[in-house]
Amino acid sequence: MNTVKCVSFLGLLIFLWSATVYVPAADGQTVHALLVVMDDDPSIGRNVRVDKKRIQHMLDSVENELSWDVERTDLLSSEDNATRAKILEWVKNIRANPNDVVFIYYAGHGGMNRSKETFLATEGQYLYRKELVNALENVKLPRLTCLITDCCSSLAQSALDATLQSSRSGARTAGAVLKNLFLEHKGFLHLTSATEGQYAWSNVVNGGWFTMSLINAMEADPDGNRDRFLSWEEVFVKARENTEKLFTQTTFTVEQQARMRQLGITSQTPKAYTLPTGTALTAGAFFTIDGLREVNLIFAVVVLGTLAISGRISRKLKKQYAGRDRIAAQRNKAWAILFIEVVIWIGFNIFYEFSRANWLWIGIGGVVVIGIILSRKRKQYA
Repeated sequence: MNTVKCVSFLGLLIFLWSATVYVPAADGQTVHALLVVMDDDPSIGRNVRVDKKRIQHMLDSVENELSWDVERTDLLSSEDNATRAKILEWVKNIRANPNDVVFIYYAGHGGMNRSKETFLATEGQYLYRKELVNALENVKLPRLTCLITDCCSSLAQSALDATLQSSRSGARTAGAVLKNLFLEHKGFLHLTSATEGQYAWSNVVNGGWFTMSLINAMEADPDGNRDRFLSWEEVFVKARENTEKLFTQTTFTVEQQARMRQLGITSQTPKAYTLPTGTALTAGAFFTIDGLREVNLIFAVVVLGTLAISGRISRKLKKQYAGRDRIAAQRNKAWAILFIEVVIWIGFNIFYEFSRANWLWIGIGGVVVIGIILSRKRKQYA
């Protein structure tokens, strides 16, 4: 029965692994999206309207490809509601379920004070980045929260407009990519388009360099380590590379060059304050979780393996001992272990949330019960 014992404990280990890495099903989730766009600004209004269309297109893809609900709120300066107060009010009123996504995007002016604190230049009053992050930390957030800003981080200066030669991709973002990014991550995604002290560039054709690079990176699926899982880190690295490349390829005006030399600006380097964790990666390279299907398949293999090994041992004992009664105790142990495996399997599917919340105690209980069964004295055969 040592082989049966090994298979049984393997089944319990799979249960514990499944409870910690399982990604919830894609259906029935909601993206709570806030788009803050300074669309009537005389210098960048036309540019950020392009950014807004890009983000809307991405959210439409999430809704269509993943069959999620997208609850979008637009705060636009052209409608006089892109204010600090309305942004903080929206954050305060977030009512999200645990597996939902909160997505906040800002396109407009930004800057940095002499204490190197960056801010968003909302209508009437600055909204400091730290203040917005603190507001988010004070509400009950879901599995994934995204805060993406495309704005300058320079020392109290307005964004400049640059000439940019690049084509816009109109391809729909692949469902598999969106699933990786929005379903199979947890934590806080906090990105901005420029490091402290730098300008963020844009134009009327392509919008913000960073927003364009970010969406293009998602569409290009830059799976650098080829593990069939696209992480936000991989997307950000590609977007950062493209943004920096666009800076080096651009011919700036004499005035723009002089201003950047004066401020010591030599690039536009997007910054990631925090990146979320890819939940599918926690299972290792051999497993990419895609709902309960894979978990059920592994449980089925364990149960069938227990049956096969138990049957083989029973046939061996039949040849060795004449009477069936002699092997009854061993067979009963195998059936008891098999019963425990099946109960855990069914329970995991029916009571997933409970199983996930109490996986450690369930696992310990299963180990104890199987240990008791296997430690019972074997019958002595004549």
